[in-house]
Amino acid sequence: SGGSDGAFRKDTTQWVARVKHYKTLVPDLGTDKIRNVMDMNTLYGGFAAALINDPLWVMNVVSSYGLNSLNVVYDRGLIGTYNDWCEAFSTYPRTYDLLHVDGLFSAESHRCEMKYVLLEMDRILRPAGYVIMRESPHFVNSVKNLAAGMRWNCHQRDTEDAKNGDEKLLICQKKDWRSSKAASE
Repeated sequence: SGGSDGAFRKDTTQWVARVKHYKTLVPDLGTDKIRNVMDMNTLYGGFAAALINDPLWVMNVVSSYGLNSLNVVYDRGLIGTYNDWCEAFSTYPRTYDLLHVDGLFSAESHRCEMKYVLLEMDRILRPAGYVIMRESPHFVNSVKNLAAGMRWNCHQRDTEDAKNGDEKLLICQKKDWRSSKAASE
């Protein structure tokens, strides 16, 4: 509903190019260092399909307020679920090595404060885990400032189509940190 065969094919081709670019920015992607991945705002599962031959699995999350495309994800043989990112995501007992965010903040920022979504992301992301965020420059800059307070190392990058000024990438890695007291014991 709301999609087409042409849109599906375009999405698939687009994600192959995007994942190729992502692998130059996050060299661990495609290796056994990243095994558990979540695509937080998938449409047709294109990100997961582009990674199908890598040693990892992807939980595809379709926004409960977006296009109802979970059946397409399932038809591709992928796994997925619905979630409202203004609410907590049930992860027990799993955490993730990589979170992929494509347009989630642009789509959902009118419904809830994005700082709470970032805190939820921090909760479900493993120490030393990565975030690849594809967003408008406004949200990339906002998230970069908040992420510093969460002790994430972030770097802004161009998309695979550097001429496209509507989107930027933010690549973050969560630090594995402990209190100074715990470190001295």
